[in-house]
Amino acid sequence: GRSQAGLIGLQSLRPGSSLTVEEEGDFLVSPNGTFSAGFYRVGSNASCYSICFTKSANKTEVWMANRDSPVSVRGSKLTFHRNGNLVLTDGVGSIIWSTNTFSNTGLEARLLETGNLVLLNQEKKVIWQSFDFPTDTLLPSQKFVKNTTLVSMRSQGTYLSGFYNFKFDDNNVLYLVYNGALLSSVYWPRTDLTVFESGRTPYNSSRLAILDEAGQFI
Repeated sequence: GRSQAGLIGLQSLRPGSSLTVEEEGDFLVSPNGTFSAGFYRVGSNASCYSICFTKSANKTEVWMANRDSPVSVRGSKLTFHRNGNLVLTDGVGSIIWSTNTFSNTGLEARLLETGNLVLLNQEKKVIWQSFDFPTDTLLPSQKFVKNTTLVSMRSQGTYLSGFYNFKFDDNNVLYLVYNGALLSSVYWPRTDLTVFESGRTPYNSSRLAILDEAGQFI
């Protein structure tokens, strides 16, 4: 996240264009400047393509494309190919991450004011969005569904995936599980509670939670 003073940022990205890790002005910015998306340094020679909450005190990272595979701070770039695929490559040109989208129609990449990085087709319909692939953060209006998993940060300042996963279980109960190398166990809620005591029912497969604009998780 590099929405620094004096740098304006880009409102959108079109197929055929690239953002390079060395160019400080190469970042997307949401309409009101609340969020920015660009290369973020995670080490002396390492960078991740990230979405930052720019208006927070420390420009908090809320999403990372390549949190477990940082790229070099030299030669890495994000390229929006003419076939509609948004691709992150490292300094030697190896593909590290991509949206796996393909379209011949006029696509456009935009960072919405919600912090959602989206690819839009000519009809302005979303064909890919970062909200479907969260890392460790859920933003207001971002849907938490059956296949969503939040994975904790390894430790403060270390952006690698940690050992705690937050997701729905098979009984529609949200739970926090510790997934270590030698041990996996439910950390929350208490395992002696029944599904009904957790306020859920196993007879309905609808799994949807959302953090609303008031900060209520419902």
